[in-house]
Amino acid sequence: MPLKEDNLYYLQKDNVYAVPITHYNMEMAAQVRLAFQAIKPACVAVELAETMQPQLLHAVSRLPDISVVMTRDAQSNPLFYLCEPCEPAFEGLRSALEAELPAFCIDLDVDHYPEFNDLVPDPYAIQRVGLKNFYEIYIKELNAAKLVKTHQDADRELYMAKRLRELSLRYDSVLFVGGMAHMQGVLNYIDRPHFPDMMHAPRGATQICTLTEDSCREVIAEFAWMTTQYELLRREDNFPPDRQRLILKLFSESADKYKASTGNAFPGYNYRNIMKFLRNYSLYYDRLMPDLFQILTAAKGCVDHNYAYETWALATEYPFLRNVDNLQELNLTVEDIWGHSKIIRFHPIKNSRKQFSFRKRSKDRSRMKFRPPGPFNLCSYPPEDISVEKFGDFLMKKGTQIFTEEGSRTIPFASSIEDGIDTRETIRHWHEKKLYVKVQGKPPGGVGSIVVIFDEDSPVEEEVYEEKYPWKMSWLGEHTQESDMAFYATPLSANVVGPGISRCDYGGFMMTYPPRRIYDIWTDSDYCECRNKSEVLLMAAIDYAVKPLVVYVASKPPRSALKTFAKRYGKKIVYLPIGQLSPIKINKIRAFHVLDGYDKREIADEYIY
Repeated sequence: MPLKEDNLYYLQKDNVYAVPITHYNMEMAAQVRLAFQAIKPACVAVELAETMQPQLLHAVSRLPDISVVMTRDAQSNPLFYLCEPCEPAFEGLRSALEAELPAFCIDLDVDHYPEFNDLVPDPYAIQRVGLKNFYEIYIKELNAAKLVKTHQDADRELYMAKRLRELSLRYDSVLFVGGMAHMQGVLNYIDRPHFPDMMHAPRGATQICTLTEDSCREVIAEFAWMTTQYELLRREDNFPPDRQRLILKLFSESADKYKASTGNAFPGYNYRNIMKFLRNYSLYYDRLMPDLFQILTAAKGCVDHNYAYETWALATEYPFLRNVDNLQELNLTVEDIWGHSKIIRFHPIKNSRKQFSFRKRSKDRSRMKFRPPGPFNLCSYPPEDISVEKFGDFLMKKGTQIFTEEGSRTIPFASSIEDGIDTRETIRHWHEKKLYVKVQGKPPGGVGSIVVIFDEDSPVEEEVYEEKYPWKMSWLGEHTQESDMAFYATPLSANVVGPGISRCDYGGFMMTYPPRRIYDIWTDSDYCECRNKSEVLLMAAIDYAVKPLVVYVASKPPRSALKTFAKRYGKKIVYLPIGQLSPIKINKIRAFHVLDGYDKREIADEYIY
């Protein structure tokens, strides 16, 4: 008779309490732990080979350290049993040993057991629907598939039923942890009046080993971060763990390491992009939560290689691998344990945004302290000017495209196919027997200004506000191919990388065309009512734009008052979320260098890379 209490579920037959599981996942291990605490059994039996019980129990006693029980089949091929905290069967044995209760491995040891992929939903579904509904769906799908059990399956179920029958006569209550595919068969066989004699497959010497650190990063079933968090929550008795929250915590701590190692910012929209990408990626493979490969792919694609590397390093670091009993260390690969793998490569970029990040020529020169640029005769670094202007051209085209698409519409075909047939609308209105065609919006008059906001740098109420970007500047284009620019950035003296050469980070900037027209917007009284620096840039961009469009790139759209201000002057703000742009390009554009005079351009490339 099935019983359920909150998130707890198990099957009961007489004094045998059975928890149906799938192997090597955190959610199932948590279910076993909850069942053990609720039932308080007199002994525990698990679906593991009886012939290796002493070695398996030894491996369990070493948890949370990782162990590998190694033996060989009749053809002397190596067999590996990986003992880790997130395996439900080992969780059952571990709970029994910690409570000083008898623990038994009751499965029949067989050779050449075929590989079988369980037709199970994503185990994370247990977090939402419970183990009861999860198991019922599994049984329904298993019956619908009409899979024929092999003679090895029948033998194993008979043997486990026999051992459970024996244990049920010796102990008041038995907690059985077994695979979902065999659970019903085992419980049905318990009532048999007699059982046939069955022999275990012959085994050679069985040895218990551990893993090297590099091997542990690759081969454990639940990647190291998830296993570590499970272990910490288990010690606090804080169950069940939520995989989604733990993945978000991984990304958050990786972001801290990424900021410390590269100096790049990690805005909130990166989390939004990563989680949205992972949701779609997981659903594509009929899963609710991503695996490690998908997590690293998201970090690499939505941010950059450096962030993906930091995520990998943290996700695969296992602090409980200690080997205090000096077991033999095995350097196993994914293919040795699981048979196949995928490769993801990182190409971290050496970052030069830290203090003294200049190119060292000699031991003496590396110890020099350089003078920062003075307040007069400042100039930019030409290669960076070219990159920014190209980025501005890209935003102009992007803004024009967005404005045109916003004004496009679909109409029934009359006398012209206009800009092409709209297939989707035609199919949707198929019953009308009409064609629908696309009509592009009216082309705008062009983009007059661009505003890019990397960080609002706004004060937060009831908190001590420390200005991150105190340096505010307006400077004119040097020739007709450059725009006028106004920006707010980090101080000139914060990161001096060469004689009269400083590296700064934009908090935000504004570019307007044509050049040599802009006044110092930071002292202009027309913008004194703006709430923050980003609004000053946007209002100035509207004011100086000679064409009707102003492209505004930021993490959130401007407030309605600024849109009204733009409309009053015949302008329109085209908002582009910064999260839609390449993080690699954003980080590259955000850093810039300031030189103390035009003569420094001749030596700047020796200190900038």
